[in-house]
Amino acid sequence: MMKNVIALFGFLIAATALPANAHKVELDFFGEPKPDLTPIEFPFANHVPKGVTVGNPVFGPDGKEFYFTDNESRDIHVMTRSESGWSKPRRASFADQGDNYEPYLAADGLSLYFISTRAPGTPPYNGRIWHTSRASTNSPWQAPTLVLDRVTDAGFWYPNEGEKGVLYFGATLADSFGEGDFYRAKKSEDGWQIHHLPAPFNTEGYEWDPLISPDGSYMMFQSERAGGLGGTDIYVSFKTGEEWGTPINLGSTINTPEFETAGSITPDGKFMFYTLVPDEGAPRIYWVSTDVITRLQKGQDAKAD
Repeated sequence: MMKNVIALFGFLIAATALPANAHKVELDFFGEPKPDLTPIEFPFANHVPKGVTVGNPVFGPDGKEFYFTDNESRDIHVMTRSESGWSKPRRASFADQGDNYEPYLAADGLSLYFISTRAPGTPPYNGRIWHTSRASTNSPWQAPTLVLDRVTDAGFWYPNEGEKGVLYFGATLADSFGEGDFYRAKKSEDGWQIHHLPAPFNTEGYEWDPLISPDGSYMMFQSERAGGLGGTDIYVSFKTGEEWGTPINLGSTINTPEFETAGSITPDGKFMFYTLVPDEGAPRIYWVSTDVITRLQKGQDAKAD
């Protein structure tokens, strides 16, 4: 299954929602030159020890934390930023059992969802959605709790919080159209109620990794649907009122004949990260200005007028 092959690299990227004081936060991004409308590769290898590989990069909303999946150990690691710079990576305290990957840090920095193969879980399974929380950004993370568990041999992936109490995620479940669809789960008194997103979001092909933008105005996901540039492409759907618009391919600036995966938005809303998984060679993480998205939105608005 192509989804599982790509997931093994751990380069699927999680994002955080926009904090209320995002305009006051200066994200460091390790001091790297920031991109414009042309994607550039992010040299994470320059900022972690040799032998550590970065996947799922997540910058904290206060600019002082950086979480990622170490693709060698299959654990979630964290680095912290102080006046003297960034610390060396260490394993996150909650990543203490099984394989752990695809972290999602909420807007307040106090809630974190991730995928883990730890027990319990209904077998066979390749990972379920877990959650941990903390009292403040200076407090330790609490013991993780299992959030979603359903019968599936493909596991769950890429959880993110569209709004408080609403999770978006990917999975292959009994009602999936193809090998990989995405879902919305809403928390209620009876637990999490799972809803399968309808067409045109899910098709008979692969749809993976839905992500709601920091301001809630658009949804991103990757798909191998007909009409793409090849492999999997990244698509965006803009929200008008309560409805999601027809998905739009991000175009050849981002997408290629190879596999583009899991686009995400930084906490300040200014940049998009995504991963290119080539047919040969190692995956590479790129970033680009989110102006590539807002320009598409302006074009859609102009057509509507």
